[in-house]
Amino acid sequence: SRQLLSGVKMSSSNSFQKATNQHKPSPMAGMPISPVTLPRNEQPIILRYMYEGGAIGQGRLCNLLNDDGKAVTAKQIVQILSEDGVDFDTFYACAYESDESSGGWRPLESAPRYTNPFKKSDDGSNDEPVVFNIPSPEEDKIARRIDIKLFRRPKVPELRETVETIDSLHIEKLALHDESTNDAIEHTSDALMAISAAVPGGKLPIDGYFGIGILSPKTEQNVGTLWRSAYQLGASVLYTIGGRYRSSSSDTLNVPARIPLIELDEWNSFAEWAAPKAAVWVAIEMGGTPLSEFKHPRNAIYILGSEDHGVPKSVLRGCREVVSLDSEQYGSYNVAVAGSLVMYDRMMKQKNA
Repeated sequence: SRQLLSGVKMSSSNSFQKATNQHKPSPMAGMPISPVTLPRNEQPIILRYMYEGGAIGQGRLCNLLNDDGKAVTAKQIVQILSEDGVDFDTFYACAYESDESSGGWRPLESAPRYTNPFKKSDDGSNDEPVVFNIPSPEEDKIARRIDIKLFRRPKVPELRETVETIDSLHIEKLALHDESTNDAIEHTSDALMAISAAVPGGKLPIDGYFGIGILSPKTEQNVGTLWRSAYQLGASVLYTIGGRYRSSSSDTLNVPARIPLIELDEWNSFAEWAAPKAAVWVAIEMGGTPLSEFKHPRNAIYILGSEDHGVPKSVLRGCREVVSLDSEQYGSYNVAVAGSLVMYDRMMKQKNA
């Protein structure tokens, strides 16, 4: 073995990498270098603020120089935040309080907080002034920082309903009709998120919709009257099936210019592609469920027959519901009257539900 190794040039021990368990940290690890905006000996107060819905740990920072070194007033905080771009006509400030409670956000101004009191008051005073006692540099337990959260101001109540209440709160009438509030204000992205979060959300109510169609219409005057009633009673769409609608003097509102009117050559066209997918077809014809007992579907298309022949049996078989109109003497109504009665009944039952 020595003979074999003799011909091999041995490398210096320094050429081999020494084994080690020590890990050299990345220069990107750890806390970043913090910016210093003021000399260390001036001891500024840090204002950290956020908008409702945000995280205080990601809040913005401002420096507040305290001349007397003893206390900071709410007006000083509002002034500094205003200079940083906070719109106090839209938002009001709350400070994190922990001395009198286990922790919570206390408003810097008294209720009802409809308007900015610091804008109209010379000294920015409130009924209950908020003051922050600044700790000395030797007190290590309390940070020289004030945490602020910004909430959107509530809307001012309607003047006609709460004139006495507004007067008792010393709110000037000018605040209700201040034209300056209509001017466009450029908000920060955080402020826009807070404004969006203040809009009521949740599940949207489904009120439903309905349309009405007539098969092979014969009398233009009847169709015009039916369309006018449909518009007045909240219809969403109109159909003529097997006939064309011509403008009638009885349609004084020109309803086809206000809600969609779909003209079809035959019933199959309605059934195949023109009928709304989520709507129940309801035929208005004698022999069906009495209108007084009928429960209207949330979404419905009401089908009326022509004046002389009514709704054909083939169409009746295709409709899920058939509703008839009560009468004392004779069960057949004028087509415009029949449709108007059904639509009115739907409207009243929905209102009384």
